[in-house]
Amino acid sequence: MRADPAFTGYTRVQERLRAEGWHDAGAGATLHALARRGLLRVSEDEVEVFPLGFVPRIVVEMTRAGRACARAGLGERSAGRTRGDLLSEWLWTALVKVAEAGGAGLAEDALWGRAKFYLGTGYRPGGTLSRGFIDCLPDQGDGRQEGVYRWVVTAAGRDHIRHHAADYRELYPEIAADAAVERVSDN
Repeated sequence: MRADPAFTGYTRVQERLRAEGWHDAGAGATLHALARRGLLRVSEDEVEVFPLGFVPRIVVEMTRAGRACARAGLGERSAGRTRGDLLSEWLWTALVKVAEAGGAGLAEDALWGRAKFYLGTGYRPGGTLSRGFIDCLPDQGDGRQEGVYRWVVTAAGRDHIRHHAADYRELYPEIAADAAVERVSDN
């Protein structure tokens, strides 16, 4: 912020530099050099700071290229990307949930959100073909209830679970999927 630090305080980075005895001459030139190279987006807006009123604030956002550059410099992988044939963590969790229900299936309303569009048979919003790992079928039950549907794992879903169980165990160790893998292995 472009105001006296007595009113606005210091950023965490500025506080750490001050604690280490370093003088922070400001980061303006560095920020703008990184922005010229497409690694940051720099903009300005105004925020209200009592008792000063509205003061200009510099807003810095790291671009996709900037994040990739930082990861490369630190030797880290992108946490958000998986191999193209593997599911994201939330989709894997949803598929495991349906698989754990076994042949009886999972109640239609127990699977919410967009997972059903990405995993289910048919099309996702926008007309893109979905994966077809699960399907919502009428409950055969005892025949007393009509209009009750349940989510079940399709043959494609069972194949996917069998072929990639080890990959998911390594990728998402916190998701307990052993029961789901066992159930699809029995089919």
